[in-house]
Amino acid sequence: MNVSSIAASALISAGTATAVRANNIVNAQTEGFKAQAPVYGHMPTGGVAVFTQDTGSATNLLSETIGLLKGAQQYRAAAKLLATDDQMHKSMLKAFA
Repeated sequence: MNVSSIAASALISAGTATAVRANNIVNAQTEGFKAQAPVYGHMPTGGVAVFTQDTGSATNLLSETIGLLKGAQQYRAAAKLLATDDQMHKSMLKAFA
């Protein structure tokens, strides 16, 4: 797996984790709702994936907000990695041209 694929999997995972946390926040006041937690794991071929795990408890708005901030940082880092990889490939092509 190359850097672009790994960065793309990180972007998708950050988006998935953000969606899980947003769902928890939206449903925080829903009677009987139990929050889910995004759990990161590695893929056998490389990269990262997010799976959901039932927490069995109500939504903790502070934890979810912090999780959203972490997700935004992860997304920015993965996007920067993609941009850096793209720039590196362009530089290599110029060197060989």
